[in-house]
Amino acid sequence: MKVWKAKAKIDLNFNGYEFKIKPGDKFLFAEDVFKLLPENVGKAFEQTHSVLPPFYRGEPLNGKTLLVIAQAAIGDALCMTPALREIKKRYPDMTLNVSISGRARPVLEGLSYIDSLVPMPIPFKEVSRSHYIVKTIEMVNTPQFDNLSLIDYYLWKLYIYKAEKETPDIQIDEAVLNEMKERFDKIRQASGGKKVLLFHYLASSVHRTLPPKLLKEIEDLIWNEYVPVICSLPEEDITVETALDVYGIRAANFSVFMKDIRYLIASVALSDAVITADTATLHIAAGLNKPTVLVSGPIDPSFRAENYSTVIPVRANYTGQSCISPCMRHATEGPCIEAQIKRQFYSPCIESIPPKVIYFALKDAELMIQKEYEKPEKCILCEFNGNIPLFEVINGSRVFECPSCGLHFTYPMKIMDYDEAYRKEHKDLLDFTNIPYESYLNVEEETKEIEKWQNLPRFNVLIPILSQIPKGRLLDVGSSTGFFMLIAKKFGFEPFGMEASEKAQKIAREKYKLNVVQAMSFAELTDDFKKPYKVITAFEVLEHVHEPLNFLKDIYFLLENEGFLILSCPPFYKFENTAKGYRKYKWWYGDYPPNHVTRWKPWTLYYALKKAGFDEVHIFTEPLIPGTVLEGVTPQGFNLRLADGKIVEVDANVTKAVVLETLKPLYLNSRFLGNFQYAIAVKGKVSINLEEIIKKAIKYSAVEIIWGRGD
Repeated sequence: MKVWKAKAKIDLNFNGYEFKIKPGDKFLFAEDVFKLLPENVGKAFEQTHSVLPPFYRGEPLNGKTLLVIAQAAIGDALCMTPALREIKKRYPDMTLNVSISGRARPVLEGLSYIDSLVPMPIPFKEVSRSHYIVKTIEMVNTPQFDNLSLIDYYLWKLYIYKAEKETPDIQIDEAVLNEMKERFDKIRQASGGKKVLLFHYLASSVHRTLPPKLLKEIEDLIWNEYVPVICSLPEEDITVETALDVYGIRAANFSVFMKDIRYLIASVALSDAVITADTATLHIAAGLNKPTVLVSGPIDPSFRAENYSTVIPVRANYTGQSCISPCMRHATEGPCIEAQIKRQFYSPCIESIPPKVIYFALKDAELMIQKEYEKPEKCILCEFNGNIPLFEVINGSRVFECPSCGLHFTYPMKIMDYDEAYRKEHKDLLDFTNIPYESYLNVEEETKEIEKWQNLPRFNVLIPILSQIPKGRLLDVGSSTGFFMLIAKKFGFEPFGMEASEKAQKIAREKYKLNVVQAMSFAELTDDFKKPYKVITAFEVLEHVHEPLNFLKDIYFLLENEGFLILSCPPFYKFENTAKGYRKYKWWYGDYPPNHVTRWKPWTLYYALKKAGFDEVHIFTEPLIPGTVLEGVTPQGFNLRLADGKIVEVDANVTKAVVLETLKPLYLNSRFLGNFQYAIAVKGKVSINLEEIIKKAIKYSAVEIIWGRGD
């Protein structure tokens, strides 16, 4: 931002304001705003040096004047309101002034905690009378802005960090509301009393706009429950009506009535739910507590919606020729490169989202707004009986997070039909996941089957461990088609298996002649299977179990003294989750009910095993490997300026190679960042140094998986 002085008299209608400027008048401009001036007007200003008030750094503000310097689109202005509201609440005797564009001004006008709204550019006299300033301009494509939600960005800029309420304040014009209510009532009446769903498929850039074809497919799914309406602002798109005709979309088009933002606000208020690609509509819907689905491809939707408890953010799961979603490219960077490669208009990542996923997200959003619902009285693991907060709603289920032990668990529990899972006959979000149940049935002859599974990182890491622990009877819980039993047999164990799926158990018994019984619980085992075991294994079973503590206790009692439990489950803190945060509504992954009914942090798993009675517990993951790293980070190309001033363009593939080479020490030494989490628990006392074995197992496995055996 810079201060400019007028060299001549200027009458200017600019940025939504009328300016009567005299020679010598000074204004503070955001640099991108100054570039919007007509060329002849820009030449009528000259840059001048003026001392600005200090930037605000969290000082007490009672009796002081704070100027928040913003330009802000409508959505950005709405996202400022929690921070502005909170700072005035903390310092009621302060004066709070905010600069804003004329377009966004209506959403801030009338808010009691703002003392004055000033234009952008700002007359310098307004700047000079302030004790402190806060700069929230020129932020697009800055790392701070790109890595925080909009709500958090403004809270951070005002040194607040946490507000009592983190949804925008939305002002509804009652006259406009009454005017639009007549139209919404007619729609409801004509539809036979259906709920109204507001579709806002247009966004501020084509990067984020939803293709009309997707709109049509979603409409077909919701038609029995909702009548859809489109309420695009006049300047957004003049082709809405054409799109409706071309694709046979039945939505009522109210765009002609959207005179300004007040009409969109009223329309959201009158709707029962919202599906949007537009962030302004998202912030309005969140402020009005409407069940909302935000659909986004290029930009991670959590950066726009993570503060909103009534919003389900649906992200793309797309890998293209030039990108992996989300690419985080803003409209200011030009057209979507991937769309250009594929010679199409809309972003391919958005087109990759199945319409049914958006429909299921809408049903989950409806659950999110329910105030009265069944809550757990206590944690199913540690029995904490205080308030257990809701973590997310996904696939028609609520997932809670225990504040005492950290366990994630669904409540009420839903039971998975595993035979249905093997047939891949899901009728919910699991239909779109990469759960490999069906692939488990594609077995090979014994030698090749052992080699196939032994080379996978999650089993390869066990090879050094299996070679060191005592041999004897081994029970594989959830043995599937018996692939691990074959590995255990190779290492000298006498394997037994129990499996819920009849089809998988049949393959293990008939093809590999393995001793496997079909059972859902230990109580169903025959007497021969109830004899003590030296080792019990349970790979990716714990997260499916409805009473995990009883499950672990049953294993403890089935083990002989100095016996070993080896189990695995998805890790909460794998590299991808650590790099990107645990992404809610990751619909393609399957780490949710009824497939997974619990989630385990390392200390939660440790606590559970100690509570079950085990004397010694060790937690680790499979090695962190290059493919795992690239699930958590997407290397970008960049321009490198050399010492002599020359610019070298560094290709993304070069960056990728540098990143992977630099992280090699992590591959051999990372204890908790791999894609599968393991626990080894011991009943009684053993003389084996398991910690040393685990360290070497990770190191050996990483070397072998990444570089091979060198034979």
